Amino acid sequence: MNTNYSNRDVVKFYTEKAIRTFEDARVLANIKSWDSCVNRLYYSCFYMALALIILKLATRPKTHAGTRNLFNEHFVKTGIVGKQTASFYSELMEKRGESDYDDFQISTAEEVLPLISQAEEFINTIQKLIL
Repeated sequence: MNTNYSNRDVVKFYTEKAIRTFEDARVLANIKSWDSCVNRLYYSCFYMALALIILKLATRPKTHAGTRNLFNEHFVKTGIVGKQTASFYSELMEKRGESDYDDFQISTAEEVLPLISQAEEFINTIQKLIL
C-alpha cells in the first residue's frame, strides 16, 4: 500500500472500485457473460471487504484468503457481520475460483443471477460499516 495516502483515501478508493466493479458485473450479466460476471461480482465484494479491513484494522492482507480470514475473524466472529453474509462471500470466492480456473466449468444464468442481488446486499452491508 502506498504510504503517501491516508487509510481513509485508500478506503474511499476501494469502496468506489467495488461499486464500479459491481456495475461491470451487471453489464456482463446483461450480455450473458456468466463466468466474467461471477469474477466481477467476487471482486466487487473483495474490494468492499478489503476497504473494511483497511479502515478498521489499519492493515492490508497480502492474499485473498488472508482477506477472507481477517474478515471472518474480526467482523463475523465478533457479530459485526452476520454469518450468512460471510458464508456468501466464501461461496462467491469459491465459485470465482472454479469459473476462472476449473477445466470445463461454465457458469449458467441460473447459478449467477441470484448472486447479483446477494453481492449487492453484501456491498450495502459493508458500506454501512464503512460510512
